[in-house]
Amino acid sequence: MLNIGICDDKLSQRKYLMMLIQEYETENDVNFNLYQFDSGETLIENFNEDKEFFDLLFLDNYMKEMTGLETALYIRRDNTACHIVFATASDEPNAFMTASPLQILSKPVQKEDIKTILNKVLAWKAGIVIDSERLKYICEH
Repeated sequence: MLNIGICDDKLSQRKYLMMLIQEYETENDVNFNLYQFDSGETLIENFNEDKEFFDLLFLDNYMKEMTGLETALYIRRDNTACHIVFATASDEPNAFMTASPLQILSKPVQKEDIKTILNKVLAWKAGIVIDSERLKYICEH
């Protein structure tokens, strides 16, 4: 079971992403542990309790205090295995590369993007390596 964190200062954005993930759960008969955070600071407080807990984090970049990028770089100091996805309105995707993200999504996030990401992370968790052509086939079926 994956532990997934969603960090965005806007409740509506967190709810939308939760809905997409829950649809994936229903459609694929899987269950995830989902956690919501309204700031990078609250996510980091939780992260510091168990630095290996999260398998996947969705981060907005523009938040009230700490940005998503700052949050990701903090997490990367102690955990390089956690998959990080930026879901942001930022128009500078190259700035996020320093955090080694799994993917950078533009808002509004699309259902197919979430499906692809969850398939990748589930395969990784199961120890399966999927090349891009195989992943494309899986996502289309």
